Amino acid sequence: MAKRPEAELKLEMINVGHGDALVLHWLPKAGKPSTILVDGGPVGGAGPLKTTLGRLGATQIDLAVLSHCDADHIDGLLAYVKQKDVLPIRRYWGPCVPAFRRHDWLFGPRIARGLDQTEALEKALPPLCDISWPVEGASWTSPDGGLSIKVISPAGRLIERLLVGSDSLSLFLEQPMPVGWLLRDTEEEADIEDLFSDLRFAISTGEIAPDRVPSLPPTARPAPPADFREEAATKGVEPEFFGNSVLNDTSIVLLVQARLGVQTRRFLLTGDLENFTYLMARYPMGLACDIVKVPHHGSYSYIDRDLAYDAVWQWMRPRAALVSANGKHKLPRSDFRDAALRYGATLFCTSRRSREIVSGTATEPCCQVQYACNSQAPVSLSVSEKGIEAEGIACARGNLSGVMPVIEVRQHVVEPSPILSTMAETEIRKHMDWAVGWLRATLKERQARPADGDLMPISLKVMSQAAVAARRVAAATEMESVLERAARSGKVWLSPRRYRGDERSVWIMPHNDEIVEFKSWIDRFAVIQLAIKTRHSATAPEELLYAVEIDWIARRFSEQFAFPRDMFESSLWPILVGHLLKTRSICARPLPDGTYRSSEASTLLVLFREIDIEAAFIALVGRLTSLSDTEELRQYISAVAGMRQYGGPPPYWPPALANIVTPLWLEKALPPSGLIGNSYEVPFSFLGQFDGADKVQEWIRLLLQNFSTPLPDTLLRPAMASLILSGFEIIKKPRSSK
Repeated sequence: MAKRPEAELKLEMINVGHGDALVLHWLPKAGKPSTILVDGGPVGGAGPLKTTLGRLGATQIDLAVLSHCDADHIDGLLAYVKQKDVLPIRRYWGPCVPAFRRHDWLFGPRIARGLDQTEALEKALPPLCDISWPVEGASWTSPDGGLSIKVISPAGRLIERLLVGSDSLSLFLEQPMPVGWLLRDTEEEADIEDLFSDLRFAISTGEIAPDRVPSLPPTARPAPPADFREEAATKGVEPEFFGNSVLNDTSIVLLVQARLGVQTRRFLLTGDLENFTYLMARYPMGLACDIVKVPHHGSYSYIDRDLAYDAVWQWMRPRAALVSANGKHKLPRSDFRDAALRYGATLFCTSRRSREIVSGTATEPCCQVQYACNSQAPVSLSVSEKGIEAEGIACARGNLSGVMPVIEVRQHVVEPSPILSTMAETEIRKHMDWAVGWLRATLKERQARPADGDLMPISLKVMSQAAVAARRVAAATEMESVLERAARSGKVWLSPRRYRGDERSVWIMPHNDEIVEFKSWIDRFAVIQLAIKTRHSATAPEELLYAVEIDWIARRFSEQFAFPRDMFESSLWPILVGHLLKTRSICARPLPDGTYRSSEASTLLVLFREIDIEAAFIALVGRLTSLSDTEELRQYISAVAGMRQYGGPPPYWPPALANIVTPLWLEKALPPSGLIGNSYEVPFSFLGQFDGADKVQEWIRLLLQNFSTPLPDTLLRPAMASLILSGFEIIKKPRSSK
């Protein structure tokens, strides 16, 4: 093949009425040409497409791209492929149909037909055609290396969420589709049992082969499709177009680069993309493109849910903008046209003006109506090292220098639009307030029922069902995000995710007046006994309190206040620890190996309000005096001594005593400190001048030899107080005593 004087790219936007059909014909300086086809327009586009390919001299289609599943993009391409004597297609990129199929119970006839047509196209492609579904990162390069195409949208995480996410339904409830969540960090540890790990790996490579997608179950149906359409309608989504915003905003967006001598020309082909939040965040300095295929036939441009024509066109700033529309759906919009011209674009359209406004105001929202345009001709551009030339006339020129003089120069300052997350701030707060209110009401209802220390927190599934019942479908489909926001605000407790797909649960966080009640409750105990299992886990007072076994306290707390035990250790015990550090002396007793079941307990703690053990002993004896019946206390002491001599588990902590002193607990009850190891052989100095101190100490020593040794009723209480407080050393006094 003879060498050409220079490389050249022919760009043909075919006149298909309302729809997109675009051909790139790459003519390298040396080597074989390459032809790229992007979309085929409506069904009538098949004929003009075949004519255009013949006029360009194409011998095959090296890459065919279907940007998304709309009829005005797919129908003409399908009709072309079904014709006889068409060019062979070597490679095909198209939308990931399974990502939408698992939601197809939601769709009306319009969207369902688009999916059917897309699947029909894939089946009609030649057997040797390489089929894949690209996401951000996929690329194609011509044999000579001079022309490259890169997919810059949709994001892999977006398609992954549609394919396997349990919260993907919320994406269908807004127009445009929310994409702000893509900007958040979501690093997760790999789950070795992840059933979709092969699929996730394929997504990470940029191209998903159909055989890498397993059979996917349909999404759960928290509400009938009509409820979804009704809620979407409140946000301006017409029922006929429900789901269309997801198809549009998952359009395959292509960044094309052509190396022409020392120049590199860039082209942005946007499909029907409307929400530019993600792309503008990924490329904050813009893409410096020479030519842009106008997004969605000159329809709306958004950042999050805010209309943002100026911000988007200021970010793109192309030399030329190409649009294919004929007034259908009131497109192109006059606002789009004005914004593109404000930022210097020369505008080409497959329709041509038949009216010129010499003076007066432009009032029509559709520029096709404003200028009485007629669908007339394709847009044909030749791009070379020397520049960009068009065979036809432009609709209008923006603020460019050169052949046309600059008549007016304006500076437009556009405030950056906030890039929000999945829902607008006000709406997510409404959902959050509803969730917090519902959990608060459920707490009150639980508190009105008999106490149950084993009640579980509320699962996210139940929360979603409650949201549907309250006609908050958006909250139901986005429940995890709503509750994560509430958890960050300190309004709810949300269980951590331990592995992918873990079922999470939630409960309300306490109010200040409830925290006051919690502190009053813990203050009822004269002495708090605690045990630590893991040796060498802690030494400082506060970290000791976080290392203790709290199952007994957690159960009693849950019975009292109806807050689930699952949240006690992480969210409620720290509140009580802060109070105890201020109001209690903390005493510790390490247990050397072999002292008492050292595999079970390593450290014992007691906490009391007094500043020394002597005062604590006197106060505890006084509290025990309130026990009207000492028989239960006598039986417990005898039983625990018998256990110490003959083995077996300690008896259950006496119910009457449980309102005064918490038991030592480590998965089950332990004996009091005075019956662990040899602490009973150490003089009980804290007994002081107590009448009968010698008898108590002697009795405790004999108790280990003969557990039936009698003790007068008057000495039962001081004996029990001695057993509880024996062997401890104060490591921290209450802050109020300083």
